[in-house]
Amino acid sequence: MTEQASWARVQDAPAAGPAGAVAPLPVRQLVAVGGRDPVLEGVLRRPPGRGEIRLRTEWSLVSPGTELHYLDRSARTGERFVLGYCAAGVVDAVGPLAPGFAPGDRVIAMGWGEAVHSEAVTVPYRLCRRVPDGTDLADAVVAGLAATAVHAVDRAVLAPADEVAVVGAGMVGQLVAQTAAARGNPVTLLDLRPERLRTAPALGLAAADGTHFEVDREAAAPGPAGNGGRCVFLCGTGDAGATVVAAARWAGRAPGRPRLVGVGRFAAHIDFSVELGNLDIRYAARCGAGYRDASYARGLTDAVAPEGEGTVTENLQRALDLIRTGKIRPVAMDLPRFGVEQAAEAYAQLRERPAHPAVLFSHGPADGPERGATP
Repeated sequence: MTEQASWARVQDAPAAGPAGAVAPLPVRQLVAVGGRDPVLEGVLRRPPGRGEIRLRTEWSLVSPGTELHYLDRSARTGERFVLGYCAAGVVDAVGPLAPGFAPGDRVIAMGWGEAVHSEAVTVPYRLCRRVPDGTDLADAVVAGLAATAVHAVDRAVLAPADEVAVVGAGMVGQLVAQTAAARGNPVTLLDLRPERLRTAPALGLAAADGTHFEVDREAAAPGPAGNGGRCVFLCGTGDAGATVVAAARWAGRAPGRPRLVGVGRFAAHIDFSVELGNLDIRYAARCGAGYRDASYARGLTDAVAPEGEGTVTENLQRALDLIRTGKIRPVAMDLPRFGVEQAAEAYAQLRERPAHPAVLFSHGPADGPERGATP
């Protein structure tokens, strides 16, 4: 069945159920179905069940590393994936036992397979947060990925005097750098592509060409004054073996505790020996306790985060608060905006690792924000 025929069939579905019942909504969503480009398909978005809400989406955010990974995997294996996990919009229906939400609320939502690129999504209430008045939904939607940054910075256990380097100025790297800077730590953002660093001044961050990080004269630079340590967040992709060695050397030349925190998808071979020196290595996966736990997300069970860390719900709220207070500045990240119909073009650009780290999809009317242009 063609995309057009499938969509026409969904549109012809009954628009209302029994009197007083919440009806399914005919919507479109982006899916990977065996090719390098996503396709729009028509589906019926079900009403919310226990512990769920449904919202009409206005904006969704592409997570480039995750989504390109699944598009490539689909092209290799033929597997099917519904794309996206960060959305923002207005609640149109609330299921039973979903406290704190009402129709008309402006909210952010996240969740792989749930807060997808679609005109409406049905999501567990613990993966949603209300957006405060005065905060634009196009800014607020960034909180989904920013929750990953909040979790990563928690995992680093930063002390006030610690110096931070963030390697990789993609979307997650820029959010990690802003989150660490919000704690008062000195932060330098590094990338091998200088154009990725063009927004660093507007974000209040120091920046350096990533090649400088890997040469001996930079690695041998003295550590910070006092008893501070050094922490390197590794937010790049691909083969990171040389970067890990350089990062360990740089972090080890400070008087305090040297740490490496991995974030995202990369590979590295590490030769553990005394030459490596004392080094703490951690990995930060996803965005907090309870994520990808359907029972927790719908309020059926609770999740307990390790000491010093938060649940996904708490981290979403903290990320949203950082956006509200201007500590994370989505507008300054210069994210292009596309209509969801332009998704193939948007993903093709992201494959080329452009200057912009991610894109926003608009799900509003055609006379809404200009599409395909930087805001």
